[in-house]
Amino acid sequence: MPVARSLHGVIHSPVLARVQHPQHCSSGLILVQWSHTRPLPLSARTVSGRRTLTASLRRDSPISSCSYQGQQKRGLSFLGTLRAVFKQPNPPKPPKKIQKETRVLGRVRTDEYDWMTSKNDNDLRDYIHAENTYAHEYFASDAATIHLLNREMKQVLRTKKVSAPLTTVVRGYEYYTKTSRHGMVYCRRRKAPMAREEILLDSGYLPDNCNVKKVLLSTGHQTFSFLTEEEGEELGSLHFRDLNRGQPYDEVLEDVFNFVWGNDNKTVYYTKATDLLRPYQVWAHRLGSSQSDDILVYQEDDDSIFVDVGSTKDQKFVTINGNSLSSSEVRVLDAGHDFSNGALPELTVISPREEGVEYYVDHHGDHCYILTNANPKKNFRVMRANRGSPKDTWIELMEARDGEKIEDVDIFKNFMVIYAKRDALPVVSCYHFETGAVHEVPLPEQFCTIGAGVNLDYETDSFQFTLNSPYAHEATYEYDMASRVMTALRVHPIHRLDRSKYTCTRINVPSENGKAQIPVTLLHRKSMQLNGRNPTLMRAYGAYGVSTDIDFRVEHFPLLERGWIIALAHVRGGSELGSLWYHQGKLMNKRNTFTDFINVAEHLVEAGYTNPRRLAASGVSAGGLLMGAVCNMRPDLFRAMIMNVPFLDPMTTMLDPKIPLTKVEYLEWGNPAESKEMYDYMASYAPYDTIPEFDAKKQDQLRRQRANGKTQKEETSEPSKDLRELALSSKHASALQNPPLSSRRPALMITCGERDQRVDYTQSAKFVARLRSRLEPWYGVEGKEACILMVDENRGHFGNGTQDDRVKNWAREVVFLLGNVQMEGAASMGQKAAAAAAASAAGTSSHPF
Repeated sequence: MPVARSLHGVIHSPVLARVQHPQHCSSGLILVQWSHTRPLPLSARTVSGRRTLTASLRRDSPISSCSYQGQQKRGLSFLGTLRAVFKQPNPPKPPKKIQKETRVLGRVRTDEYDWMTSKNDNDLRDYIHAENTYAHEYFASDAATIHLLNREMKQVLRTKKVSAPLTTVVRGYEYYTKTSRHGMVYCRRRKAPMAREEILLDSGYLPDNCNVKKVLLSTGHQTFSFLTEEEGEELGSLHFRDLNRGQPYDEVLEDVFNFVWGNDNKTVYYTKATDLLRPYQVWAHRLGSSQSDDILVYQEDDDSIFVDVGSTKDQKFVTINGNSLSSSEVRVLDAGHDFSNGALPELTVISPREEGVEYYVDHHGDHCYILTNANPKKNFRVMRANRGSPKDTWIELMEARDGEKIEDVDIFKNFMVIYAKRDALPVVSCYHFETGAVHEVPLPEQFCTIGAGVNLDYETDSFQFTLNSPYAHEATYEYDMASRVMTALRVHPIHRLDRSKYTCTRINVPSENGKAQIPVTLLHRKSMQLNGRNPTLMRAYGAYGVSTDIDFRVEHFPLLERGWIIALAHVRGGSELGSLWYHQGKLMNKRNTFTDFINVAEHLVEAGYTNPRRLAASGVSAGGLLMGAVCNMRPDLFRAMIMNVPFLDPMTTMLDPKIPLTKVEYLEWGNPAESKEMYDYMASYAPYDTIPEFDAKKQDQLRRQRANGKTQKEETSEPSKDLRELALSSKHASALQNPPLSSRRPALMITCGERDQRVDYTQSAKFVARLRSRLEPWYGVEGKEACILMVDENRGHFGNGTQDDRVKNWAREVVFLLGNVQMEGAASMGQKAAAAAAASAAGTSSHPF
């Protein structure tokens, strides 16, 4: 249902959002690497780089490469590295300013770096180059430490070889995947003694920077189809391989967003997107025909509706899901419809759209099974209905209680599996269709993330699920719903990790007004003491109803082994405690997300876990917006912050309906051009708009006032003219004052990619430029705090390159945290290693970090 990974693919969640990580499937034949995130302009795409991959997929063909290469920077020479150890580079000067005023609803907004939205501006290219050079030089002296951490994390990633891969058995074949040096290999073999292995797809034969987005078998298992996309692309190329001949078809469908098979083994339904990357059409393609002959089945013209295509688990119906951020409308059509006579299929609407009502549909026997929030509390519940029956006749089978959310449903012949969250922890239940009995599955771990496995067999009473926990690699289990017996199929402990030394605990922190309790998951050594000196990294997301998962992250281990605490703050805006938790962190409640995060940080300090000099925070995408807002609101509370592909300029984005999916996301952030109240509210937290401005004369005056007995609470910066105007007419006047210019501000590391279609990299460039200009004593050329901006020309929203590249990027992040938090200073790790070596020679020190 919302994120069901069932027989024919994914019945998708309604909308795009900014999320932390793509979804991964470690085994089986359904691999989905997209997430519900926000695309950005098509101008950022390299459309000309798309090519037909059929030739390169033939075993006897040479492997072609993509038309672009990663940004390669040569390392410094030995002498250059030695010099860098003892000399820190200076950050670049802020770029030129061109004042641009925008007037909306009587409000005046000034943006001196709006010119950066012109991607071909030579000054922008020069500025990006200067920032990348500075970042490269900043980390150059830490090359040895990065290499050490790189090696450490690769040791963590090591797993023992298993005797056989995980298999899914269906129609007399075992389907499975395995990994090679060059990528994932998709295989099958007949379930018979001495059967020969058949390779369906070796992703090592794909061009560089091209990824497998999704693979799917036709219903009769005669054709293997797979969707590929280039790095940073949102639309891909759909390829087909004839399993009878073992050869790829010559036909390739271009500009495909998602696809499913009909049940006649020759019809594929796929979605196409507008120029603003909103999927809005469903097309039918008959294998063996040209794409130009494809038939338009459905088109949605409402700019706020996201169209997706799926299929029911029993293969009887194709579903067309038209979803916004707050409503759904599902149409179903006969999956066996014959297009040969030219007739279009009949589309049946399950229930007409109602604002605020979401629902998702599957089919079993003679009934539809519907997951919906159609009730006053907006809690999701599972319903049973006849196709086309009025909603008031639907029968409730299960309802989530307060603090719970039903997230996913997978249907089998005798049972239905329900995936939910309760108190931010996973719950899996099984419903028996015949008796109506429900029982919960006893999970092997309490603190973890659960995902549906690749369950291709509809007739079985057993299902597989994956378990991702903080201290172990992803594990796969099989559960027999009839006998209630669980079997561990694949469990990989962390290489050389003594898990008995670590623990995972849960605390609850009161919200700002005391009306909510914020769950916080803590990872740390069992020997951790509440002495206020533990280095701590906080993580959160807090948007789109996406939960902050308690999962395995390789970059956590170098920190945990050095005595760090990892604090996962389940702030409002996610759905860890149900739908209400999400709604309390969106639109006019968005500031709850930021105050929740601040309250958690304050509690960690007050309770003795850490102190502001040893507290760091990290967020990705919409979580980067959280970091930017909190950085401006409470800069004194954190020593360092990492923001990856951060959404830092929501005002510019939401004021421009021409930016892809802005209209879709009005229901998440609001439309600042629609009301003064919404404009003022968004302006009160938007990270780019709330950067304070340092005024040396004003600060001297404040220092004199403090010397004369004034309180430190008066140490605030002068609000800019446009914010003063807003404060005069807004009930949010207190929130609109510029944040305090504390004597302490966090060191910052910001990463983004030029190929990111979801969050434009110029948002990060503008943010850093304004920081360097307005807060020169901290982030300027002579500033006392590090501010690193890394713009990768080949990176998309989810990173790029090989696993080695990703591990190296994580190593840089860890170096940044260790250098600025654990070693408490702006000097490089290389300098500290040299100093530690000198101290060690004198007998006064041991470990450099």
